[in-house]
Amino acid sequence: MIAAALHILCLLPLTTQIMRRNPQRDIWLFLSIFVAAAGTVIVLGLTGEEVQSRGFTAALHWSELSVILIFGGLVICNGPKQIWRLAGYIGGYLLAFGGVAAVFNVFEPVADPSVAEPVLYSGWLWVHIGTSLVTYALVTLSAIAAMGYVVQEDALKNRRPNRWSRRLPPLRDSEHMLVSFLKWSAWVLVIGIITGFALRQVEGQSLLYLDHKMLLTLLGFAVICGLIFIHEKSTLRGRMAVRFVLGAWLLLTLAFPGVRFVSGYLIG
Repeated sequence: MIAAALHILCLLPLTTQIMRRNPQRDIWLFLSIFVAAAGTVIVLGLTGEEVQSRGFTAALHWSELSVILIFGGLVICNGPKQIWRLAGYIGGYLLAFGGVAAVFNVFEPVADPSVAEPVLYSGWLWVHIGTSLVTYALVTLSAIAAMGYVVQEDALKNRRPNRWSRRLPPLRDSEHMLVSFLKWSAWVLVIGIITGFALRQVEGQSLLYLDHKMLLTLLGFAVICGLIFIHEKSTLRGRMAVRFVLGAWLLLTLAFPGVRFVSGYLIG
């Protein structure tokens, strides 16, 4: 519980960025990102949750860390326009995941299931884990940008900008981010799917057999590619694009931490 409390406290500075009257890309933002990343690394060290662990809380913590690192890297490198304005919303998302992890950590099985030989020593495993984390982080950032788009669009339609909409990126920038993050995630996910099938061969499983994780991943990939194709070939904008993004995020959430939740708590 001490590790969980420390984790939550370290996420608060990033979350409180949403309360700043004039959000800025300054030292306070950089420090809040660093504290969030350091807190997540510390909690992983205290709990001993390895990246190859099949536990539910480990999946939540490692996905949090990947979101923080990618978001922090984009902010420091001055990536997509005004992505730093999403800091408070990303902090809120991480805080929600940290709270769920803290609750379920109480009921986590004593023996945290992990990958066994010979897969553990296969290079395919580490590439697969890395691409899975990066993909989920990019889709998560796309989903947060999509929610920002909704808030900003409602404020413009009603001609009533509020303190929440003023802190968000402009509508066009939010749309650009949600599509760009999905494009990047599609390329990374291709590698993840290929390495996933390669791991099956290492485990001696049939390549034609589709378990829940692979099926949900393929469906998520189809949704992502569908949105990119329609967006490029037509004028798909607004709420429809947001639905595609949130649908992809939901499918990948079910495929990554969702499958681990089911196997660890429902049928484990």
